Amino acid sequence: MAKQHPKDYPGLKARFFHSAATVGDSSLFVWAGEQAGLPKVHDSPEKRKFTNTIQHFTASSGQWFARETTGTPPLGVMGYSCAAINNHLYYFGGYCNHDNCFHNSITRLDTISLQWRELEPTDATRPVMRRGCGGMLSFEHDGVHYLLMIGGIGSKPAVQLQQNRYIETMHERSSGRWRTNEHSMYNLSLEKWDNVSVTGQCIPPADGFVLEKISNTRAILFGGIIQDDKTEAIASNDLYLLRIDLSLTTVCIKKPEAIDKWPVGRYNHAGTIIVAGLLCPLLVICGGMNNNNDKLDDCWMFDTTQCTWTTWTKVGHSFSKRWAHSLSVFTFSPRCFWIITVGGAFVSRREVTSDELVQYPYITVMKSLVFNKEQVIVQDIPVSNSRQYQSMYFQQLQLGRTHWLEYQKQKKEVQVWEGHQLTEYKTSLKEQELEIQAIKQQLRNEQDHSHQLTIKIEKKEAEHYLELQEKDQKYHHQLQEIKAEKELEIQRICFQLQERLESEKAAKDLEIQNCHHWLQEKEQEMQEYYHHFDQLKGKEAEIQRCHFQLEEQEREKAKTAQEIQNYHY
Repeated sequence: MAKQHPKDYPGLKARFFHSAATVGDSSLFVWAGEQAGLPKVHDSPEKRKFTNTIQHFTASSGQWFARETTGTPPLGVMGYSCAAINNHLYYFGGYCNHDNCFHNSITRLDTISLQWRELEPTDATRPVMRRGCGGMLSFEHDGVHYLLMIGGIGSKPAVQLQQNRYIETMHERSSGRWRTNEHSMYNLSLEKWDNVSVTGQCIPPADGFVLEKISNTRAILFGGIIQDDKTEAIASNDLYLLRIDLSLTTVCIKKPEAIDKWPVGRYNHAGTIIVAGLLCPLLVICGGMNNNNDKLDDCWMFDTTQCTWTTWTKVGHSFSKRWAHSLSVFTFSPRCFWIITVGGAFVSRREVTSDELVQYPYITVMKSLVFNKEQVIVQDIPVSNSRQYQSMYFQQLQLGRTHWLEYQKQKKEVQVWEGHQLTEYKTSLKEQELEIQAIKQQLRNEQDHSHQLTIKIEKKEAEHYLELQEKDQKYHHQLQEIKAEKELEIQRICFQLQERLESEKAAKDLEIQNCHHWLQEKEQEMQEYYHHFDQLKGKEAEIQRCHFQLEEQEREKAKTAQEIQNYHY
């Protein structure tokens, strides 16, 4: 796969982290992407040599043509998002290929005049994060075209919108970058940003996923590097179904434990939508890198109506064994498709040199898919051999014409069957209408009967109400009489109680006066007692003093006697 292309090879140069956009039924456009010689600067004449050229592939020729553009192309050359509306290509964001410089610009390319027009310049203060490696799709509402951008990784957001999440990455290579699940919407008619209301199970901050439009109101998102506040970034294999309007409704489908047929978690893979049979959209994915940063070599198809995965085998390593590539489709009929993979890298690491990109003759690989009943027939398309390519192209056109005729026949048969069914439904509907009319008549009769019963009930209720009023008046009069009697009795009892209380009060007052007089007498007696007690205390003190004097005299006598005795000796 690392074979170098010859110097005179006129085709597409090796590149990755680009986007491929299909315009019409048979044109494919590839712009920029990381490639050999691209300067790692913000802007320069040398960088403009790369960005002023867009590669154009036509299904009829099987060749790439370098188209020179005019105007000012975007500066975000890697990981940008691209969406096609009629003959216009819209580019959003992208990495500038130096430092942590990302963009949030929107630029339009007219694929007929090849003229660039900048709708929104990059603005670091805008509440739209500057980012890349996210997803973008277009949809129409009431005749107005919108762009819807989801997720990505990029520069630190100037404004962190409340309904979105932003997480700073810790990986050495992406240090200083922020991962987000930001949803942004742009009104192409008014050329202004609109708010997005999201309900359901919103994707966490993520980048490197695929976002593909199923219809104008439905889309599908798969894989990517996801990260939340509590876990490290991991490769996801969750699938999200989106219902698109001016608001967004999302449903997350995780791998059931009982099902083995489910792709492993991956990021930087490629995807596209093919519509097989009678409006049966299939998501086709291939390649990418797993959680260990190993490249993957597989292809899967997801049936959006049955919600089932099937493996697409025998496609060859040259087609699927790559990452950061693109996947596109040319539709020849409802059963015949050409799948085109472009660019990418083939080494199992995130830092890649230009020599490690997928090189000629495998830069562009095409496969033919023919749906034959329950089988899918896969054939190689010899892009490098113009004669074989032209022969196979016309065979596919003829086969596609046959398929279209069969499809029209099937469609006609379906229409005939639907016509028979419609006739049966109309007959059944008439019978049901007659039955409904009979039921309505029965209901009207029942309503009349019910109305008469209602009148009778209302009359009885009125009579009953009058009777209740009379009884109420009678009971009210009786209650008034009883109330008056009770009030008189209460007054009499109150008068008796008052007289009794006054009599008892007078007796108590007299008793209190007698007690007061007795207390006064006792107090006088106590005062006389205290006076007598004081006199006794005075006499006691005098007795103690006399006793002390006698003791002194006794001691003096004893002392004198001792002296006399001593004298005799």
